[in-house]
Amino acid sequence: MAISFSLAAQESKIPDGNEIVKQDSVKADSLMPGFRKISSSAIDQKVTYSAAGQVKRDIANKRVILIDKAIVRSEEIEITADSMIFNMSNNLLFAAGRRDTSGKMIGTPVFKEGSNEFKADELTYNFKTKKALIKNIVTKQDEGLIHSSYTKLLEDGTSNISKSSYSTCDADTPHFYINMPKARVYPGEKIISGPGNLVVEGIPLPLVIPFGYFPINTNRSSSGILFPSFGQERERGYSFKDMGYYFAISSYMDLSIKGDVYSNGTWLANAVTNYNKLYKYNGNFNFSYANNITGHKGLEDYGQSTNYRLGWAFNQDPKSSPGSRFSASVNMSSSGYDQQNSYNVNDHVTTTRQSSISYSKSWAGTPFNLSASANHSQNVKNKTVDVNLPKVSFNMGRIYPLKMKRSTGKTKWYQELQFQYSSSLDNRISTYDSLLFTGESLESMQNGFKHDAPLSIQLRPFKNFNISPSLTYSGVLYSQKIQKTFDYETSQVVKDTISGMFYGQAVNPSISAGYNPQIFGMYSFLNPNSRVQAIRHVIKPSVGFSYVPEIPGLSSDMYDTVRTDASGNRYEEYSVFEGNIYGTPSLSDKSGSFSFSLVNLVEAKVFAKNDTTGIAKKVKIIDNFGITSSYNVFADSMRWAPVSMQARTTLLENINISARANFDLYGIDSEGRSIGTFALAANNKLMRLTSVGTSLDLSLDKLLTGKKSTSSPGQPTGSQGIGFDNSRSPIGVDDYDDHDDPGGGMTDRYGYQNFDMPWTLNLSYSINYSKPSLKSTISQTLSFNGSVTITKKMLMDYTSGYDFTSKAITMTQIGIRRDLHCWIMSFNWVPNGSMKGWNFTIRAKASVLGDLKYDRRKDFHDQY
Repeated sequence: MAISFSLAAQESKIPDGNEIVKQDSVKADSLMPGFRKISSSAIDQKVTYSAAGQVKRDIANKRVILIDKAIVRSEEIEITADSMIFNMSNNLLFAAGRRDTSGKMIGTPVFKEGSNEFKADELTYNFKTKKALIKNIVTKQDEGLIHSSYTKLLEDGTSNISKSSYSTCDADTPHFYINMPKARVYPGEKIISGPGNLVVEGIPLPLVIPFGYFPINTNRSSSGILFPSFGQERERGYSFKDMGYYFAISSYMDLSIKGDVYSNGTWLANAVTNYNKLYKYNGNFNFSYANNITGHKGLEDYGQSTNYRLGWAFNQDPKSSPGSRFSASVNMSSSGYDQQNSYNVNDHVTTTRQSSISYSKSWAGTPFNLSASANHSQNVKNKTVDVNLPKVSFNMGRIYPLKMKRSTGKTKWYQELQFQYSSSLDNRISTYDSLLFTGESLESMQNGFKHDAPLSIQLRPFKNFNISPSLTYSGVLYSQKIQKTFDYETSQVVKDTISGMFYGQAVNPSISAGYNPQIFGMYSFLNPNSRVQAIRHVIKPSVGFSYVPEIPGLSSDMYDTVRTDASGNRYEEYSVFEGNIYGTPSLSDKSGSFSFSLVNLVEAKVFAKNDTTGIAKKVKIIDNFGITSSYNVFADSMRWAPVSMQARTTLLENINISARANFDLYGIDSEGRSIGTFALAANNKLMRLTSVGTSLDLSLDKLLTGKKSTSSPGQPTGSQGIGFDNSRSPIGVDDYDDHDDPGGGMTDRYGYQNFDMPWTLNLSYSINYSKPSLKSTISQTLSFNGSVTITKKMLMDYTSGYDFTSKAITMTQIGIRRDLHCWIMSFNWVPNGSMKGWNFTIRAKASVLGDLKYDRRKDFHDQY
């Protein structure tokens, strides 16, 4: 049954059988008949209540007693409990649960206000003042739970709590908590407490805090201090790490500035900003600068170096600006940064860095498009850097000027005439990373402009044969050219660079032809019981020819000659644009070449074992087996190019095998130099093997379980490859939820031991042989990675390999992660290589207690 009562400020209702109206004890004013004065303590909102059992109205004492599944609702709150007593004289509601026959408390009060909800053993609430006194309450605030013996809910929504604890563990008996004798809770904002201490498994620890501040803002981030962690290393001494400040700039952008300081003088500063605007863009920017000190000042082993690292990622939503796109992926650093300051294994084994910032624009309904980019390529091993800044291109897509807009009938051959235009501007710097931002690197910058306008047509006299005559206008613009002269004093050719603006152009006629047939062969098995229905062999031969004639007067004067000896008997032709970005737009002589290739594919149609569908499955036996070469008609000597062979196949859907080989048709002399005589005549060999290699990749777990490999072997599931950086949770560990399974998923429903342990193992093997001249080299490596799910809550991953050439084990990493319900424990070990060391960490899962952790490490800085 549901009964409501309401009070108005200016009138009172005569109660009927379904309502109770709280009335004042003051007699009605004789001057205003029909109206009564309302007490100042009366509530001014409608309250409804119900109970599944009994509703007792004590008129004499102005009380309502609700028994069994009682519910009281007002405009703002809802309270449910086993039983309640509502006193209308003082507006107090008392709610409590009861014990069942087993002694367990049931029907304990549940208080709801907006999105906030909590449970308690007893509750007393004042509808007028909106204050409450609560006994043994558990409230959820963001990622944490507050257990309080006594809570006083205040009118402004805050609450004072005593004999309380804060924990991010949701177990009935928390595995750990921070004991807080007194605290104040600001819902959705923060918790501020007095002195407290950490309690683990019911054991108080001597880890005392003078006060506590727990941010629980669920709507947006808040600015604040980032507290450091403390450590000690053998080489760099004592340290304060990750101390700084976090700036919550806006709802879609933040900034954190952190630093590390070591007692030997080493320091590192780092700035990271993240941004994310819905349906617009997202990304991050980070910059690190390190001052590294090694050895001891005043001694010979003392050294100082500065290093940097810059990263930037920007991703634009394609729908935010149709027709244009901007993106950035920057990853650049000095060569010593990763070796001295990074704990990421991949940073130590990767030798290259790639960066790109690009903008593209296309105009709808037109063939025109524009793109601009800045690119960076870095080799951290030899410290070389190549930068393109900027690189701009403007292009016009293929158009058919003779093709009618509304075509009727068959297309005429001349309507296949097509025209294109492309142009590009480039500025390039090639230097060392230490000289990148110096004046010397700017002086060595190369730049140039190039544009091409090809006019061509595709002619198809018969099937699989095409002829493509073309006429291409090419032009280049450079800020420098070279001039070579002969120095009689040194008897050497001297090259001078002349600055200015120099334009070169050429009209290049050419013709190309190609014949690309396909030959099919099929063998069918007549045996009806055979699982193999048929085998098909596809042969794709290809023959091509290209020719560029030499026609005087079609190009500007871009070639010159220089004598190479004092007698003047020998001269050499050279291009004045030699060494520039785009080279010379025309050849100094005619050219022509034939190209040959032969590709083989072998497939089979096979019925699955125990097949009931009657449909054969296509299986590739040889994915590709190809041979390529070419012949230069106008070359002075050695007209045949090397013969290249490659093959690829997949066995059992999981074993990928590839092989490649290169052969030279020409022999070598006793000093290993190539000569113009065929290898058959010079070395009694049809062809000379210069290189051969093969590689094998497989996922052993998929091979044994029969699962199909959908990707090449890479990082195993659960493996982060992050070295000693434990800032992220292990993949697959935080998602475990088997609180009721103490065996960690190792027993079945009957209690018997379950030995099913999911695992992965990816293997990669490669061997390469190279002999370009007299000396030969062999490289052979084996690498593997994988993971083993020891229990449902414990995962081990590993990465290692063996280099047969150096006879050494490659960098090995072994990691163990254990989910401890509300904690994460991890151990990482790198037993060899440049990152030799180990790290043990146990920390709370919740981000609000990110600083509650124990971290012990001995890494490559300790040189143990």
